[in-house]
Amino acid sequence: MRHDEPDLRGYAVTHPPGSLIPPQAAGWHQLIYAASGVLVVDTAEGRWTLPRHRALWVSAGIAHRLRVVHRSRLRILYASERVRLLPPGCRVVDVPPLLRELIVHIVERAPLDLDEPRHARLVAVLHDLLADLPPDPALLLPSPTDPRAVAAARLITEVGVPAACLRVGVGRRTLERLFLAETGMSVGQWRRRRRMLDAVAHLAGGAQVGEVAQRVGYATASAFAAAFRSEFGVAPSSWLPT
Repeated sequence: MRHDEPDLRGYAVTHPPGSLIPPQAAGWHQLIYAASGVLVVDTAEGRWTLPRHRALWVSAGIAHRLRVVHRSRLRILYASERVRLLPPGCRVVDVPPLLRELIVHIVERAPLDLDEPRHARLVAVLHDLLADLPPDPALLLPSPTDPRAVAAARLITEVGVPAACLRVGVGRRTLERLFLAETGMSVGQWRRRRRMLDAVAHLAGGAQVGEVAQRVGYATASAFAAAFRSEFGVAPSSWLPT
C-alpha cells in the first residue's frame, strides 16, 4: 500500500538578513542549504556557520533556529524516516557542484515519493553523493551549558577573557575547566573559533580581507590571515564569494 505522505519535501525562499523560522514538521529530517548568502543555525550542540557551498544535516527532533546573515537563497530538503540520507545528529558537509545542482533540482521537483521509480533514483544519487562527504567540524562553535560559562561566552569576544571572568564572577581556572569539559576547547581556542567563524560569515558575504580583519579584532591583515590559516588550513580569500 502507498503511504499518504511523500518521502521528500522541498522548501525554497530568498530571505533578507534576519531571523527565519521555516517549516519544522515533527518527524522530518532536514538538509539545510543556502545556494547564496550565509546562514547561522543554532542548536543545543552549538552554532553552525553555513556559507555558500556548505549544507547542514539536522536529524528529526533536533530543535534549531536559523538566522540569515547575508541575503540568502535558502533551499531545504525535508526527508521522511524512510529516507536516511546521513547518520543521526547534525553535521556540516561541503556541497560540490554536482550535489549543489541535485539539491536545487530536487527542491524544484518535490514532493518526491520513493514508490515512484524516477523519484527513487534521484534520492539514491543524493544519498550516494552525501555518503562520500566527510563532515566539516570546523564550522561548529560548540556551546557550553554551565550558566557561568554561557554568560562568559556572551562577553568573551567583546571584552576579552579577564573582563568576562570579572563580570560573571568566575575564576579563570574554573572557566577554563568548564569550557574544556563542555566544548572540548580551552577558552582561548573557543574565542578564536568564534572570531574566525564571524570572519567566515563576513568574507562569504563579500567583505574584503582587510576590512574583516578589523571587524574581528586583528590589528593587521597579515596577523588575521595567519590566524585564519591556522584555524581552517586555507587563506581567508578562499571564502570570498565567486
